Amino acid sequence: MSIPVWHRYSRRKLAKQMNLSEELSPASAQYQQFIEAWQRQQVIEEAVTQAALARSLTIEPQSVDVTRQALAAELPELGLTVTETEELVLHQTLLREQLNWVQQQAPLPDDAQVEAWYRGHAQHFIRPEQRYTRHLLLTVEGNSPAVHDQIEAIAHRVRDGHELFAREALRYSHCPSAMGGGVLGWVGRGILYPQLEDVLFRLEAGQLSTGIETELGWHLLLCEQIRLPQPLPKADALLLVRQQLTSRQQKQFQRHWIRQLISA
Repeated sequence: MSIPVWHRYSRRKLAKQMNLSEELSPASAQYQQFIEAWQRQQVIEEAVTQAALARSLTIEPQSVDVTRQALAAELPELGLTVTETEELVLHQTLLREQLNWVQQQAPLPDDAQVEAWYRGHAQHFIRPEQRYTRHLLLTVEGNSPAVHDQIEAIAHRVRDGHELFAREALRYSHCPSAMGGGVLGWVGRGILYPQLEDVLFRLEAGQLSTGIETELGWHLLLCEQIRLPQPLPKADALLLVRQQLTSRQQKQFQRHWIRQLISA
């Protein structure tokens, strides 16, 4: 009797997740842990797919296409026949659809739960400092000194009137923001290159940077306004809390459902 294709796929995927070497000895403790994890995974997948079939789960063609696209990068490496490929795609689709259905059965957090969680964690719902930013980029094509001179010349012209920044960005910038006058909008930390972020968050409102070099080229930043850290509006915070609690309860419900399924 041949081994189902999804057995082979789940074993391969689990081995990758556990970063197992092909030279790993079958006698090693890590290998034994892998075998135990793989056997448990087989039991779970078999039980989940049988549960899907038992309730006559309808698989839409669009859902199959989603699975096929998700597996597209892996399928060429698996060396499967056409029939095996279709079996694997169907199996993975059944898994995903059934587990998604289970999550949708989870009880949703009520208003009292959301409010209570928010009150206990309100200090975490702070909008971080942001800078309303304009950006101008000159890319370097083998002549960094000349481009540096050009960016400093632009900076000199813009310092005479910040309203000129949009015109200069439109004429010279290689950044996609050029068409909008260089506007990046409200920028928080973790968005820009570290060199740019470091400069931007040291600028005062209305201040223009000097030329900043990155691997992309030479940049100018204009900090137009500063928005200091402040609490999120309560309505926005409650929406985030509801989303977080919903996700948590769905995952907990799914884990409980799987435990009951395989112990039945």
